[in-house]
Amino acid sequence: MGSVELPDARLCPRAVAILAQKMARPGDSIAQANSDTAAAKATYRFEENERVKPGPIWKPIHEHTAKGFADLARIVSVQDTVCLMFSGLKATTGLGTADQPREEALWMHSALALRLDGHVLGLLHNYVWARPLAEFGKGHQAKKRPFDDKESFEWVRGMRHTAALRDAFSPATTILTISDSASDVHEVLAEATARPGDDAIIRASQDRRVAGDYASVRAMLEAQKPLDRLKIAVPRKQGEPKRNARIEVRASAVTVLPPQHSRGLHPVAIHVLWIHEPHPPKGVEALDWLLFTTLPIATAADRGEVVRLYKLRWRIEEFHLALKSGCHIEKLQLKTAGRIQILLPFFCAVAARMVQLTYWARTEPNASCTVALSEIEWTVAWRQTHGAPPPRGLKVPTVAEAIRMIGRLGGHLGRKGDGMPGVRNMWRGWRDLGILVEFQMTFL
Repeated sequence: MGSVELPDARLCPRAVAILAQKMARPGDSIAQANSDTAAAKATYRFEENERVKPGPIWKPIHEHTAKGFADLARIVSVQDTVCLMFSGLKATTGLGTADQPREEALWMHSALALRLDGHVLGLLHNYVWARPLAEFGKGHQAKKRPFDDKESFEWVRGMRHTAALRDAFSPATTILTISDSASDVHEVLAEATARPGDDAIIRASQDRRVAGDYASVRAMLEAQKPLDRLKIAVPRKQGEPKRNARIEVRASAVTVLPPQHSRGLHPVAIHVLWIHEPHPPKGVEALDWLLFTTLPIATAADRGEVVRLYKLRWRIEEFHLALKSGCHIEKLQLKTAGRIQILLPFFCAVAARMVQLTYWARTEPNASCTVALSEIEWTVAWRQTHGAPPPRGLKVPTVAEAIRMIGRLGGHLGRKGDGMPGVRNMWRGWRDLGILVEFQMTFL
């Protein structure tokens, strides 16, 4: 945030202070997070300043991420859209609709950058909008609009924006875009196959028509015998514990035909994988992914890699979880949606950092924890979890050891079968660590 360009130079230190304070106390309100009334009022003046716009605040966040992968041959860009609900803000103006004819929501499309091993690099793209109340219930009319005016264009906008950042800061890096079934749009498939060097994995939401002897993609794949049988880990989701799923993999090259009655669209040549769980546990929904991809699928290793990479999409779900439940973005109480959008970049940067810290212990467990924590942060965490200060001559803990200590502060028991702390434990632990560090710096 030190490179942010705002209309008044005095606003730049305030932007730095807002981000630092939000990182120190991610779940607190503006009033709670600031150490005194003057600092809280300064934050409110910042978001009320009519000359401050969201774009210049997003810019250094995205550029910082792009500069960070300059030495990488390839990165993963996971895209997704989330609805942010502000249901209790009756007087807030500028909000839009979600699934009810009420002005109570904002929508945000994001691209989260990862290394191929799943390490979170940061945010590359964010676009925020409100659905007008006048258009509620008129989704059937969207087909008449130009593609650039549809919400489905956000997937293409995300690809183009991330590519532009790559071209500016790391032109030798290639991008693998991963997206869920909402991106299964013919124009998105066409965009994904039109980028030499870059690749994509796009989950299908519908059984598309294909050229050849079969009426559809699924009909063609169902006629095949499984090429591979694998066992993959499935994370916990609402109502279902984490588990291992035994899946069958079928794959083929296909030519996807444009929707009937469409104009100006051409067939798209692409690969497709069908990942299916034939015998799920009783009461559990079977795993069933139909994935379009430009990646190679010729060998079992190729197909297994596509499955592994698609699973990285869950990182952006955890980003949304951290943003909503950890940073409490939906508890902001401001007068206009525009003011919410001024603070949204700060909340998003912190949420991405929370997910990054969580997975750092998995991707670089033996690195020194000083890559992520200051000396006072890890020593306070040690004191709190061990009941005594670090002994003299203690070697600096590893990232994995530090993350376990923070997770313990957040309620992670650290038993033999518990694994590493998750995002929930991390934001709770980080919140408590911030309070303890502030106390130590103020009173000791």
